[in-house]
Amino acid sequence: MPTLYLIEQNTYLRKRGDRLLLCKRSVQGQGRPPRLDEILLDIPCADVDHVMLFGNIQVTTQALKQLLKHGIELAIFSYSGKLLGQLTPPCTKNILLRVAQYERYKDDAFKLAFAKKIVSAKLENAMQMVRQHRKNHPDALSPQEVKALRAYGERVRSAATLDALRGFEGAGSADYFRLFGRMFAPPWTFRARSRRPPKDPVNAVLSYGYVIVGSEIQALLDGIGFDPYLGFYHSIDYGRPSLALDLLEEFRHPLVDRLALNLFNLKILNENDFMKPPKGGVYLNTEGKRKFFVQYEKMLGQTPSATDTAGAQQGFRAIFQQQIRKLQKAFLENKPYEPFFYNS
Repeated sequence: MPTLYLIEQNTYLRKRGDRLLLCKRSVQGQGRPPRLDEILLDIPCADVDHVMLFGNIQVTTQALKQLLKHGIELAIFSYSGKLLGQLTPPCTKNILLRVAQYERYKDDAFKLAFAKKIVSAKLENAMQMVRQHRKNHPDALSPQEVKALRAYGERVRSAATLDALRGFEGAGSADYFRLFGRMFAPPWTFRARSRRPPKDPVNAVLSYGYVIVGSEIQALLDGIGFDPYLGFYHSIDYGRPSLALDLLEEFRHPLVDRLALNLFNLKILNENDFMKPPKGGVYLNTEGKRKFFVQYEKMLGQTPSATDTAGAQQGFRAIFQQQIRKLQKAFLENKPYEPFFYNS
C-alpha cells in the first residue's frame, strides 16, 4: 500500500517502533475502568510512501517525526477533499533541476510548445474516452460528435499564444463534458462541470479524484527535485501547484473520468454515499470515500493501453513516474517531452 488513505473520523495516527498505527479512542463511561484504544490499522513504515489525511484525524509528534525519517509525505485535506497543506521531508538536493526549470520558464517558445503537447494529450485522451464509449454503446453517440471533438486537437496545433491555447482547450473540454454526461446510466445525470462547490454526485467524484491524482503527482515532483508551483501551461499563482496541474491534464479523462463511470454505472456508489452540507454543494461521505479509494487503487494497478508502454505494464503510478522522468530529461538533457496518450 504505497499510499495510506486516512478517512475514519475522530481517530489519531501514532507510531510504535517502526510501524504506524491508526487508533480510535475508547469511550469511557463513568465508573468504568479505562480501556485500551482500538487499533484500526497497523502497518510498517517501509510499506508507505505517502499519507493522505482527510478531516478530523490527529497525528502525534512522534508519528510526524517517523514520517519525516522515512521520507514519507503527509498531505492534509479538509473532509470535503480540499488540499490544505503538506508535510514534506527536507527538499531534495537536486538544485540543478530547479535551476533548469526556472530557466525554461523564461523561454516563451518552450512554454508554448510544452503547453501544446499537454493540451493535445488531454483532448486526444478525451476523444478516446468518447470513442471507447461509442464502441460499446453505438447508439449513444454519433460518429460526427467524435469527429468534432478530434478537430479541437488540430486547432491546438495552430495556437500562437497561451491564451489562444487556453481558449481552444476550454471549448474542447466543454464539448467533451457535454458528451460525457450521456455516458451515465440512470438515475445518475451530469449536465456540466461544476466546482467550488460541486453541485451533484458526479461532479463530487470528479473534483475529489482530480485533487487526489494532483496531490500524488505533486508529491512525486517534490521528491525528484522540481518546484511543483512553477508550471508552464497553468499560470503561476500563490499556493497553486501549477506544474502538478500541468501534468494532471494527461490523466484527468483516462483515469479519473473512467473511474467515475465505473463507480456510477456499476452501481458501486449510491445516494447514501454523499452528503449535502448546509453551506451547499455535494460531497462524498466517509463510506463513499472508502468505496472510492478501493476502486481508485484497483484502477491505478490496471495496465492501461498507451502509445508509450515503457511503464504501462506496471499501472498508472508507474506512468506518473515515467512522465516526470521524461520532464526531467526535457529540462536537463534538452530532450523533447512526450505526454501520455491513452488508447481505448
